[in-house]
Amino acid sequence: MRYWLLALYIFLFFFLLIESFLHWFIWGIFILYLPILYLAIRDFNQNESNIRKNYPFLGTINEFIDKQRHVLQEVLLQNRWEGRPFSLLQINYVKKKASDTLLSLPFGSELDFSNDDYFWCEHSFYPLKNIKRDFRVKIGSSQCKWPYEASIINVGAMSFGSISSAAVSALCNGAKKEGFAVNTGEGGISKHHWDSGCDLIWQIGTGYFGCRDSEGNFDEVLFQKQAINKQVKMIEIKISQGAKPGFGAILPASKNTQEIAKIRKIEPHTEVHSPGHHSSFSTHEELLNFINKLRNLSNMKPIGIKFCVGKKEDFDSLCRLMNESQVYPDFIVIEGGEGGSGAADLDSIHHVGWPLKESLDYIVKTLKANNLKDEIKVISTGKIISSVDIAKNLSMGADLCYSARGMMFSLGCVQSLKCNTNKCPTGITTMDKARVSGLDVMDKTQKVANYHRNLVQGLEKLYNATGINNLADKEKLKFNILEKVK
Repeated sequence: MRYWLLALYIFLFFFLLIESFLHWFIWGIFILYLPILYLAIRDFNQNESNIRKNYPFLGTINEFIDKQRHVLQEVLLQNRWEGRPFSLLQINYVKKKASDTLLSLPFGSELDFSNDDYFWCEHSFYPLKNIKRDFRVKIGSSQCKWPYEASIINVGAMSFGSISSAAVSALCNGAKKEGFAVNTGEGGISKHHWDSGCDLIWQIGTGYFGCRDSEGNFDEVLFQKQAINKQVKMIEIKISQGAKPGFGAILPASKNTQEIAKIRKIEPHTEVHSPGHHSSFSTHEELLNFINKLRNLSNMKPIGIKFCVGKKEDFDSLCRLMNESQVYPDFIVIEGGEGGSGAADLDSIHHVGWPLKESLDYIVKTLKANNLKDEIKVISTGKIISSVDIAKNLSMGADLCYSARGMMFSLGCVQSLKCNTNKCPTGITTMDKARVSGLDVMDKTQKVANYHRNLVQGLEKLYNATGINNLADKEKLKFNILEKVK
């Protein structure tokens, strides 16, 4: 009896076939019916899915709906503030900033002010009157020869390969237009980065893509050749990433095109694994030596490290050694466990790594306790998409911020959660040329520029409202959480 539907499909096939000979207009119905029968027979003869085996065709519909569950929830079922990882309210915030039109909302907030997660900032009784601020931060310790004046908000790490050529071009062109920097991600520097002329932060990951030898180890000659280019303003050593700290990364073979393989110095059309550890260092002493090596090879440009906080004793001991040796990075990038990735391990994405708020508080306090904060700038990243997010992180001690997913929303990302499948419907996280062609670089360039400009302007308005005169006083801005005030 489990296969009564299959029997019905077969019966209908013969019924429609006979009827089509008797009545010509039945031919159209018969032809439309053939794909249904094909799917039913295909499902019956496969063994990978129990549901499709037991319920031919209906099982296919069930699995299709299940795969599109997130899209259906976001579009049809969820309230505007319920979506994950980002709500529709947050996505629409970015769209408004990026489109540069109607930067307002009517009728009051849709957030639940009684929710324990709700937070707010303290405004001033006497707001400041349109004070203009230079939201740029000088990055470069006393050991750096060429410090970089960075924007308060820059494009977070996204590799070419993780995102498409059109997405890279739009981000870089927008950055050039508004004068902020783009982090290359660990995938190396592509022609799409170079052609824009924008400021670049070159991230060096465990795979050493773009500066590796045939064995996958760090290659000093290849590194120096690109590091001394005037477009490369800073170099960032990625130790770990928020969504997968301590875990490696995978570039699927479907995304490893000839162009990407040439940039990364790898074999094309193969699945590429980035290990969870570096081959150039495995101790604090070796890490500091590697920082010094990159600093010398790059003609003394700012060198930084990026990590998600894990064991406190690891960073405590690193700070002690930096103090003793007087060798330290010019900047530290802190990413919370809530950080994003094109593809994260199932076991790492939810429960490995400290959240950003706790990480920032700990890192800044530890740097200050070791008298290192004046030398080392702190960059925060992880779900930062609004001017309020920037202000909140600055108030906790960060000096500037990265935004990756916010920038993706400005490119037209709809949070379909298909980044790891090469089937992104917006052409952002895919190498499929047909899908990539749907992303208009000129239009998205302007949207990226608008988004950045409006973020900075929003931050300025927020500081005026709260009475904060300049960036030196950023930690005076207070944010409250409801459960702490009750």
